Amino acid sequence: MSNRGKNLVGGRRPGSGRPKGSKNINSMNSVKKLEALGFDPIEEMTKLYAEINEKLSNGDVRVGSGAYAQLLATQGTLINNLMAYGYKKVPEKVEQEITTKQPMAITLTLKPKTTEESDCGSQEEAPDERP
Repeated sequence: MSNRGKNLVGGRRPGSGRPKGSKNINSMNSVKKLEALGFDPIEEMTKLYAEINEKLSNGDVRVGSGAYAQLLATQGTLINNLMAYGYKKVPEKVEQEITTKQPMAITLTLKPKTTEESDCGSQEEAPDERP
C-alpha cells in the first residue's frame, strides 16, 4: 500500500483550516435574524447609554442612591460592550515576580566529645571474641 498523498506528520499546515476573520454558520444566521427583525444591537446600546446619561445629568436620580450606582454600573457595562465592536481586547497583564536564586552553602562540623561522653564509653564492656 502506498503512502502517497497522505501527510505522515501531524500539526499545522499552510492554508488549512477556516480563514482568519471568517464567520461561522451560527454567527451569520444570528446576524441575518437580527436584520430581519430590524434590531441593531449597537444602536440600541447607544440609545440606552444616552438615556442613562440623561437621567444621571438632569438629576432624576439622587446621587449616592442605589439606583444611581446601578445606572453608573450599567453605563460602564454598555461602554465595555460597545468597545468590543471597535477595539481589540487588551490582554490582562500577569505580573510575575522575578527573583534570582542565591547559592546556599552548608558547612557540616563534628560535635566535639565532652568528658561525660568519653567517660561513659570506658565503662562499656568489650564484646567477647569466641572462635
